[in-house]
Amino acid sequence: MIALGLLTASAGCHAAWNLLLKRGGLGGPAFVWLCGLLTLPISVVLLVRGSLTTVWWAGLVSMLLHTTYAVTLQKAYSFGEFSTVYSVSRGTAPALVAVATMGTRVFAGAALVLVGVLLMERPHSRRPARGVVLGLAVATCTAAYTLWDGFAVSSLHVDLLTYLAVANVAQVVVLSAVVSDRRKALQNWRQALPIAVLMPASYGLVLVALSVASVGTVAIGRSLNVVVGVLLGVVVLHERLNRSRVIGLATMVGGVLLVSV
Repeated sequence: MIALGLLTASAGCHAAWNLLLKRGGLGGPAFVWLCGLLTLPISVVLLVRGSLTTVWWAGLVSMLLHTTYAVTLQKAYSFGEFSTVYSVSRGTAPALVAVATMGTRVFAGAALVLVGVLLMERPHSRRPARGVVLGLAVATCTAAYTLWDGFAVSSLHVDLLTYLAVANVAQVVVLSAVVSDRRKALQNWRQALPIAVLMPASYGLVLVALSVASVGTVAIGRSLNVVVGVLLGVVVLHERLNRSRVIGLATMVGGVLLVSV
């Protein structure tokens, strides 16, 4: 239940920054670089005070996976409806993690979550094909970093704050070599600031949850993000909420509770 509480708080932060990202219409490596840059001073302080040991190389792997995820997510939002991309990406990832982690209850929960996603997106089959495909690509990235970070926390016993700091500093350094027009990117700092705060906050809560629950349980629990995300899409972006989506959401919540309680 502790993990479920942490994941519920994380869901609120995660859905909020995804909504801000979709509404802002900004994307690409430049925006990812800017978000990392805004939290760089905090990361440097954490690095100075922390213990690097195995963290540095594990953090580099995490950085590569999370950077790929962030750029892919922005690409998906540029083509697809928020509710579609968010639902598919957050709802499918647990099924992919379940295949890797193996476990009867985890498989059952993942199956319910996946059925919920299919129920929610069935009425929108005319237009969102590209959004669904890109959402599945985001889900693959999510599953990859979830499995890696779970390994880093449970097997390598990394210090969470230092681990996040290494990944963030490395991301800023790598993207600084990729982003050509950094001055233009800096002009968007007001839009990037809340995302830069909410993004590490949401995932920091996930890493804490990984320290008290299995990777499969946490992956399924993160599907709660879909509930918050769809509701935000309806209220803020005026996207449709029909009977199929309501049934789909209820099914997904059932899958989450099956592995979390």
